[in-house]
Amino acid sequence: MTRCEQELLDKQLWGVSSRSPQDGVIILVIVAVFLVGLGIGDIVSTTKQASTHAVALITYPNAQE
Repeated sequence: MTRCEQELLDKQLWGVSSRSPQDGVIILVIVAVFLVGLGIGDIVSTTKQASTHAVALITYPNAQE
């Protein structure tokens, strides 16, 4: 392979071999979405447990907490 061919190949492959600077941003967004999902799931879970507990107290009024 001549030097001219190598330079041409380098020009054609410049975007393939190097990492995009936005890779870090994408990873941070994925982590942020995951954490927000955990928070929302916790809130929904807690609300659902509270309403279930209230229904149990109404159904069984002498039940202890």
